[in-house]
Amino acid sequence: MRMMDSSIRIRVDAHVHVASADRARYPLAPSGVGSPWFRADDVGTLDLLAALDSGGVERAVVVQAVGAYGYDCAYAIDSVRAHPDRLALVGSVDMDAADPARALSVLAHEAGELLRGVRVFGVHGHDPRWLDDGRADDVWALAGDLGLNVVPVLFPAALGRLGAVVARHPDVPVALDHCGFVDLSDGAPFAAAGPLLDLAALPAVRVKVSSHVLELAAAAGDPADLVDRLAATFGAHRAAWGSDHPQTTGHTYPEMVALGRHSARRLAPADRESFLGGTALALWWPSA
Repeated sequence: MRMMDSSIRIRVDAHVHVASADRARYPLAPSGVGSPWFRADDVGTLDLLAALDSGGVERAVVVQAVGAYGYDCAYAIDSVRAHPDRLALVGSVDMDAADPARALSVLAHEAGELLRGVRVFGVHGHDPRWLDDGRADDVWALAGDLGLNVVPVLFPAALGRLGAVVARHPDVPVALDHCGFVDLSDGAPFAAAGPLLDLAALPAVRVKVSSHVLELAAAAGDPADLVDRLAATFGAHRAAWGSDHPQTTGHTYPEMVALGRHSARRLAPADRESFLGGTALALWWPSA
């Protein structure tokens, strides 16, 4: 695969995780979701910053590592607090709990102005009933009051129900993780990805296009086909590249950066700028 010119700037990686080697101060609480990347000793904040430097990436969005810590956001908060010039924070609350909006209020108090978004997790292997019973509406409403965006993690079968929640809260920005794990195996024009593409009718929805999503698209053809389709359907200003470092394994960070550039190579320069940073800046650094 011929990669793009490495001089093309990536301003923001919209999706990274961190985990501390100090497990006494930051004890692990594995949720069983995702790979065990967090058991390594080189996935902390300074390691992340070194990775960003190795890939020529200016900033990154630290997304709460639910697989490593559940909903204890202490390490993510401390990581961003130590490097607010380069990192932004997306925390997470347990949407299966009785009152996740209250948990979000507590998280917002703990993180203060560092908190830019809340991750709502619905891929634990059971139906995310919180989409339908009022808990999502409570969290969306509070996120709107707090000036936060919402970052859902859902499988394709739940995306229609997500759309109903978004429609009731049209002023709350949404950044869908991993393109909703939609089926990309049919290749361009990705008819099987209909549950994702249908969300383009809701202006509040943005999509995060992570490394493993691009790898799936590459397995079906050319990853640029997917990025082009998303840009044509949502607009490039509503799509954002994210590496999923270090949870996505098997590639170095510069290789994941190169895949992001390669996937955006056919976009017009302004659209490429949006995909490789502008969309994420608008969501998580609105004053930048």
